[in-house]
Parts: sequence; C-alpha cells; structure tokens
Amino acid sequence: MSGPGGPLSFDELLMDGGCVEILREYPVPHVMLRHNKIAFINSAAVALFDGESAESLLEKEIMEFIHPLDQERALSRMRGLDKNKPRSVPTKIRINTLANRLKMIISSSAMVCIKGERVIVATGVDVTDIYAMDNELRESEESFQRLFENMHDVFYRTNDQQQIVLVGPGAKRLLGYSVNEVIGKPASYFYPRPEDRQAIIDAVKKFGEVKDFPGQLRHKRGHVLDVSISSRVIMGPNGEFLGMEGVFRDVTEEVNIKKELKRLASTDDLTGLLNRRSFLEKANHLVRSLQRYHEDCLVVILDIDCFKEINDTHGHLSGDRILKDVSFIVKGLLRESDIYGRLGGDEFSIILRRCPLQEGHEICSRIVREIKDTKISLVHQNTISLSVSLGVTPLVKDDNPFVLALARADRALYLAKTRGRGCFGVTPLDGDSYLPMHTDLADH
Repeated sequence: MSGPGGPLSFDELLMDGGCVEILREYPVPHVMLRHNKIAFINSAAVALFDGESAESLLEKEIMEFIHPLDQERALSRMRGLDKNKPRSVPTKIRINTLANRLKMIISSSAMVCIKGERVIVATGVDVTDIYAMDNELRESEESFQRLFENMHDVFYRTNDQQQIVLVGPGAKRLLGYSVNEVIGKPASYFYPRPEDRQAIIDAVKKFGEVKDFPGQLRHKRGHVLDVSISSRVIMGPNGEFLGMEGVFRDVTEEVNIKKELKRLASTDDLTGLLNRRSFLEKANHLVRSLQRYHEDCLVVILDIDCFKEINDTHGHLSGDRILKDVSFIVKGLLRESDIYGRLGGDEFSIILRRCPLQEGHEICSRIVREIKDTKISLVHQNTISLSVSLGVTPLVKDDNPFVLALARADRALYLAKTRGRGCFGVTPLDGDSYLPMHTDLADH
C-alpha cells in the first residue's frame, strides 16, 4: 500500500471502485445463492437465463431452471460443499431458460462465508453451440416429454429420504392422484403395507436394481392395485445414496387372470369345490405336516345313496342339481379349516381338522340328518328326498400317501351302505369297521 498522496494499490483500487461492479460486468456468468435462491446475478448470467434484467431473476429458486433429470445431482453437489470441500469440479448441467430454451452448461460452484452466512457462488458457461446439441437437445427433450407423458408405465424418482421428487402424469390414470398430489409425499404413503416399500428399498440397495418386483399400491379411492416395479439406485459422485428411480405398471388384470386360471385348475366345475387333484394335493401336504406337528384329523368319504338310479330316472340335469345342492348343504355344516372336495361322480371327501373322533361323529350325524330333512328341487319342479352314507377314519402321519386313509374310509363307507344307507361307519386304525350307536337315522 502506498503512502499518503501516492498512487492507490490494486486492492485499494478495487475497494474504491467497488468489487460489485466488477462482478456484475464480469464476462463469465455467475450467481450467488442463499438458501438455493438467487441473491446476486451478473449480466452474463442474466443473458444465459434469457432474462431481461437481474431483477427478473432475483429470489427465484435455482432449481426452477435445472432440468428435472439433473436436479438431484445438482442439489447433491451443493449440499456437499463445506469448509473441507469448498469447491466442486466442473460438470455438465442442463438448464431451462426463461425463454423455454434448453441449454447445456459447464457449471462449477464454491462455498464462501460472508459474515457467518453460507453463500454458494456458481458459474455456468454455455456450451450448447460447442457441442452442436441445440437441435439434438430439443428433439431429445420433446421425445422425453412425449415418452414421459404417454408411456404406459409410470416413471418415478425419490430422494435420499424416499420422498417422491418426480413422477409421470400416468400417476393420475393409474392411482387417481395428480402429479402435484404425489410430489413431496413419502413413497410408502401409497402402499397398503408400508413394510412392502421397505422390502423394495432393501432389494435395490443390495443389488443395485430390481426388475418386475411384485407389489401393491393403493388407489386414491381406496382399492388396491397389483403392480410390477422396476427400480434402480441413484448414487452420488462419492458413492453416497441419493435416492431411487424407476417405473411401475398396473398388472392387476394379469394377476387376476392367473388367480382365476389357478382357481379353475383346482376347482370342480359343477360344484365349485376342490377337484380331485387339488383335494389330494392338500391332503398329502397335510399328512406331511402331521409328521412334524400332531393334530387330530378325520377323513370322511360321502356318497349319495342310489344316485345312479335317481340320475337315470330324472335325467342328468336333475342329477347335476342334486350334486350341487348336496355339496352346498354339506359345506354349510363344515368349518373354515376343513378341507372339502369332490372326488368324482357322487363321491365327496372331507378332512375334518383339529377334530376328535366324538366331535366327528356329531358332524357326520348332522350331515346325514340335514340331507334327509331337505327336499331337493329337480328341474321339472319335482322334489325328492335323499340320503347319504359316510365312511370315517382317523388321519395320521403314517398315511403317506393319503390314499391309505381313503382306503380305510372306503371300508367304513361300504359298511354303512350294506347296513341300510343313510348312516355312517367308522374304521379305526386297528380293528374292524363299525357303526356308532344310533348312527342309523333312517328310523328316526
């Protein structure tokens, strides 16, 4: 610094002339940000943003100008600035200007403290022309917008707190929510079970991405949709977790079709009960579980008495009516835990679960009595009285395969048939088949 009366030093010249004017006219675009809002912008930056004056840009959120696909990265770079890392390396960023033009800039930023307040100084050099990307960027942006707005799948992005920061307009079609209603909400808000969202997060963090992950989302009206979700992790330059992005699509119809096909494959067309194959599958599965956990179970075979003669006399349509009505009556006397299916023809089978033998006697007695007391309507407005015979045997862990138990129950059924029908017989694990006392209800 010179003495009194001498020429001013360069520092004094800057202080006397004012650094602000130099910054304002500096040829490289730069802005100063407080709380991510523009607090100062020089003339070159005003031109970069296609603004008319600095005043038209002051106090605006800088993120308003950052392309949606670059916003999370830009925020991460600014959040990462501190006294240990006061400057960021230059990087390419896309911006949307006030004139709705898309530009590519090379941006870098630095953090300074002014009177204890954190201020970000950011520069941006327009390289759109250098990269000859004006037309390419516009076409890419238009294609992106068309795809984004019309794609069948719904695109979404979350931040590191799992709040949704970007979502496609398809959210309205799929979930009933507008884009504004979705933005800012936690992704788990749209799950009927929030823990399902955590399962996806854990899988994405572990594997980097997931494809066609099955899930469910709740519609604004309350009903639940089946969806297929594909997502990937977003990582920062230093490997930090920034969030997730991906797509989801409605697969409710596909899931329902698969469920219906599975139901049809396992269901008897006429009665709606389990068909023979599915009943035997469930029965054999139960036998395997009995080898690990004890449970009192009984196997029952039910046969409609004289069904062939009734079918021949009244016709097959009446026979079908009888099969449906009998299966319906019996189902109403069973418990939710019982397994009930049609083996074929007029023969049905039941597994009474957690059912001691005496309780099984009572259930079988009710079935015999209920069928006997019910008049079955035939197709020609005639009615008919029926009776059924049943065979009962315990089901144990050694009944592997299940047909061993069926054979014992069949012997009990044969005894009931030969003793006058309309009753039930029992075959114990050891010993001969017998009719319990008072089981023959024909005379009651």
